[in-house]
Amino acid sequence: MIHISPAVIKSIVISPEKFYKKYRKRKCNGKWRRIKQPNRHLKAIQAWILRNILDIINPTKYATAYVKGKSISDNVSDHRNNRYFISLDLEDFFPSISTRRIIKKFSLMGYSSRASFILGGLCTCEGNLPQGAVTSPALSNLVASQLDRRIGGYASKTNMTYTRYSDDITLSSNDRTVLRKALPRILKIVKTEHFKPNLNKLRMLGPGKRCAITGLVKHDTEERFGIGTKKKRQMRAVMHRYVFGSESDAKYNSAESIYGWIEYLRIVDKDSYEQMNVYLNKIIQKSIASK
Repeated sequence: MIHISPAVIKSIVISPEKFYKKYRKRKCNGKWRRIKQPNRHLKAIQAWILRNILDIINPTKYATAYVKGKSISDNVSDHRNNRYFISLDLEDFFPSISTRRIIKKFSLMGYSSRASFILGGLCTCEGNLPQGAVTSPALSNLVASQLDRRIGGYASKTNMTYTRYSDDITLSSNDRTVLRKALPRILKIVKTEHFKPNLNKLRMLGPGKRCAITGLVKHDTEERFGIGTKKKRQMRAVMHRYVFGSESDAKYNSAESIYGWIEYLRIVDKDSYEQMNVYLNKIIQKSIASK
């Protein structure tokens, strides 16, 4: 069906590590993320699996990452009317998902034991889900579906709101006590579903604090999430320096990168999108007039 010989498929399943390029990429916190990038042939196989198998199966309603038509703004929109938040990170999310769990997931889809073993071998490397494989995001959502249902079901019974954006879990309520009492139960569910909570990144947020969820910010006086005042000030400075030819920013050092960020705003913060467009056009006109 995928026009790859059985011999090649067998060799990948037996020794998948030979078909990956491995390198490290620095995270925002200074630590390193290990990337395993499949070669051209394996990537084509994984793309076929993604298109013909995984994309057909919908994850839970609580999953907002790696879902067509959803974005970070969908992850926070259900929380906009609440005042108190728990933000929890799942440590080593992709690597914590074993080949055995992936094989089991294919088996639950209805594939035979042999087919599930082969599909699991084509989508994993060195015993777990590789960061870099095109199938990993969709598979992570499917493996975490039981986690979503358990936390989501508990949250609905206790007047809390729950969403998950990849490895970022968010719970919110208008009752701080409810959230505090729920935390031990949530941590227990995470552990029994074979994920590891990163307690160093556990945050409880509320009025008087800067409520930042998956990169978007909510202030006490607003019922919406946006990029926040600090980020807007920073980007105005970046745009001004770029347009007038002074020192450029390391990340936003081209017109394409700046317009790309503005396009991101159109999706996550439409009010700021309009404001930043007006500001950019204003300083461009000012720059032209000064020449």
